[in-house]
Amino acid sequence: MEFAPVTKKVVAFGSKQVFLPKFTVALIRTPRLSPYHAKFLVPLNFSKYDLRDYLFHAYNVKVHSIRSLVKQMPVRDSVKQPRHWFRPESEKYMTVEMDKPFVWPETPESWEPWARKEKEESIRKTQSHQGLDSEHAQRTAAKSMRQQALKVLGESHAWKWANLKSKKGEKGEKSVSAAKKATSKKVEASKLKETYKTPADRWEEGRTPQMLGRELLKVDDTISAEASRSHEVSQ
Repeated sequence: MEFAPVTKKVVAFGSKQVFLPKFTVALIRTPRLSPYHAKFLVPLNFSKYDLRDYLFHAYNVKVHSIRSLVKQMPVRDSVKQPRHWFRPESEKYMTVEMDKPFVWPETPESWEPWARKEKEESIRKTQSHQGLDSEHAQRTAAKSMRQQALKVLGESHAWKWANLKSKKGEKGEKSVSAAKKATSKKVEASKLKETYKTPADRWEEGRTPQMLGRELLKVDDTISAEASRSHEVSQ
């Protein structure tokens, strides 16, 4: 009976042969990862064993470990159905650790060999035929609409501000007139108090020195004492 060496890891693969796969596996550019790691966008029903078999049989890439992540997409609306909110299908990512390093090629300076301009032009033509504007056209239209809305809002705000100023002026005039009326009423009340005498005031005026008591008598005594002293000094 033969045994595999301890240094080599026994890897088991699936027995089902797939010649025309219906799934799509996309390699994502990850400059922050090390050359021994690669990240793939895979279908949701894809398992780690499926990706390992696929990389080994299609590209002869040996994989040591795989980490998977299912990312939930945010709620959004579409251009055709605005404010019709829905959640897109989740995305599944897998990061593999490879036996040999892989370095991404540098970004080319010109995209002429790949006909990037022609592709963008064809996309623009198809969008115009279908009645859909490009992203740049949509942005310019949105900016112009925003400027028009700001102009309209600015005029309305100015009109509202003028109305508020006029209302505030009317309120200020009313408050000034009310204050003047209040002061005039106070003056009239004070004049009436001076002219009109209450019974208590009249009783105070009609009191005699005998009714005042000791205080006035003491005052009279002090006045007479001072007068006698001044008379003695003069003599």
